Amino acid sequence: KQNALASIAGIDGRAADEFVGRWFDDFLGGKVAPELRLDVVEAASKRAALKERVAKYEAGFDPKDDIAKWRACLAGGSVDEGRKIFLERAEVSCVRCHKINGEGGEVGPELGGIVTRQTRDYILQSIVHPNASIAAGFESALVTLKNNTTYAGVIKSDTAEELELNSPEDGPLKIKKADIKAREKGLSGMPEGFADQLTRVDLRNLVEFLASLK
Repeated sequence: KQNALASIAGIDGRAADEFVGRWFDDFLGGKVAPELRLDVVEAASKRAALKERVAKYEAGFDPKDDIAKWRACLAGGSVDEGRKIFLERAEVSCVRCHKINGEGGEVGPELGGIVTRQTRDYILQSIVHPNASIAAGFESALVTLKNNTTYAGVIKSDTAEELELNSPEDGPLKIKKADIKAREKGLSGMPEGFADQLTRVDLRNLVEFLASLK
């Protein structure tokens, strides 16, 4: 059904408009399975005849729901395609910062078994709004030294004498507290706008892959 919707979305003509329009009506009425919701929205978005209806749907997103725009990405993805994004997509470099069952980077939290600890909503929110909820133990800091050098990274250790950071740019750092001129709470190691490098289909595949990890 996903493939059929994608194929029909690219066919010219009134019949295709009406077909996709009926599916979009069912979607708005809550009658479409979660695994097909994104496919219906994507298909409707490609039809000029449905442009106004899609715009009205998007204008109705709850402003208090920070993942409303992406909720259709919560189910129906491909684990295999999501794995490729996580391990191979250079522009997002997920594996550079995150471990899966002990393998990968250390800047972000271990993601093996994340679905046993968090919901799919949380997984999606962490991708599209990484600063909304930073995982415990991965708080970061922005430090300016007395020589005006600045470093940013995840706090690995914080004692009376020394601050240890894991910086994506500079690697592990041990900074003497006596050398620090200023210290600010940092943002997530994953930048805002990260999700802009992925399509909604990519996001769905990535969520599906992460949710499959044991």
